[in-house]
Formats: sequence, C-alpha cells, structure tokens
Amino acid sequence: MTRYFLHISLATALLSVTAVSQAEGFGINTTRLVYPQGAGSINVTLRNGSAAPMLAQSAVSRVSSHAEPAPFTVIPPLVRLEPNSKHNLRILENSSSLPADRESVFYFRASAIPGSKPGTGESDNHLVRFGIGNSIKLFYRPKGLPGTALDAQKNLQFSRVNQGLKVTNTSPYHVSFAHLSLEGKNLPLDKADAKMIAPFASYTWPLPAAKGTVKWVTIDDHGGDNAFSQKLP
Repeated sequence: MTRYFLHISLATALLSVTAVSQAEGFGINTTRLVYPQGAGSINVTLRNGSAAPMLAQSAVSRVSSHAEPAPFTVIPPLVRLEPNSKHNLRILENSSSLPADRESVFYFRASAIPGSKPGTGESDNHLVRFGIGNSIKLFYRPKGLPGTALDAQKNLQFSRVNQGLKVTNTSPYHVSFAHLSLEGKNLPLDKADAKMIAPFASYTWPLPAAKGTVKWVTIDDHGGDNAFSQKLP
C-alpha cells in the first residue's frame, strides 16, 4: 500500500503534528482490489479510526502517484466520515475497451482531510491541515483468462542470462512479489517493474553469476502470501 501526503493549507507549521495524528486512523479495508469483467460493481470500505471527523475523496487512477483519468467511477466520490466509523463505496466500470486477453492494473486512491476533535477548542485558523491518503492496486480481470492468478504466481519462469537472473511471466495475470532471493541473498524489489511483473513480461536482475535456488513470495488476491522455490538449471 502506498501512502502519500497532500498539502491542504498553510498556517503554523509547528502545530502540523496535531492534524496528522488525527488522520492516522484513516485507511482502506483491503490492500488490493480485483474487478471481474461483468461484475457491475465492486465494493470498498473506507475507515476513520480517529476521534475527529474527516472529509474523504476517492477515485480510480491509471497511476498511483497522482490522479489520471481511468475508466471507473467511484460512488460517492466524496464522503464525510464520522469519528470511529466506516463507509462503503461502490466502484463501477464505465468502459468496454480494456484488453480482453490480460489483466489491466489501475489504482484506487483515497485521501482525507481531518477536522478538529470535538470539545478541544481547536480553530482551523491556527492549524495546518494535511490530507493523508492511501493508494492500492485495482486489477481489472477479463472473463475467460486461462489458468488462475495463483497458477501465474507459481509458474513464473526463472533463468540465467548473460545479464543476470531473468524472470518471465507467461500468464495474462499480474504477479506481485513480497520477497525474492537467490541462494539466500535478497534481490532488490525497489523498481516497479521488478516488484510487479506484468502479463507476458519479463525482468532481469543484473548479477555477476546467477546460480542456485530461487525463492519467491507473492501476494495473492486477498493480500496473503504464497511461497515458491525453483532450482536454476
């Protein structure tokens, strides 16, 4: 889950910690979403675990870092979250032009501006208000794809190449890594193309000598972990 902060207004910077701490209870009830083709809509829940009300705004974007139009509508896009409450939202697909032979990935982005705690006497004129938010992946999954997402995670193909260790995803599903190692040495997952292997795509880690056993842990549709291993030929 990606967390990002959005500057809302500028007042007294020394008091900004108060506003941020109020927003610590804001979140989404899951770490990823799967939208099956023809579903009509799927649900997602926002939560406010703090003692202050919040105004939350949500949308689906083509990228995680900022808003970029995507073929989905969130209803309602703007909600008031009462203290220690939850609110269910619906996500609707509004396009039929997405690829039918593979998954597409989008990002559900939700941000909230915290209000003041009841009875504290806080004034909006004397606080910095920050929006705190979350971004999670939304996978659009067409009907009739061969195999399953779990098959895709299990059947990744690792091979030695001149440049190092190559992984190939021959499936129509995205595969996200939680952990990857070769002979007990962790391999970096800091790049987006390494962290998540797109359908029918590959990625190569530059290594002087790729040999031994590859162990990888993937993230499933529900945010759980699956562990696999393969000895390089």
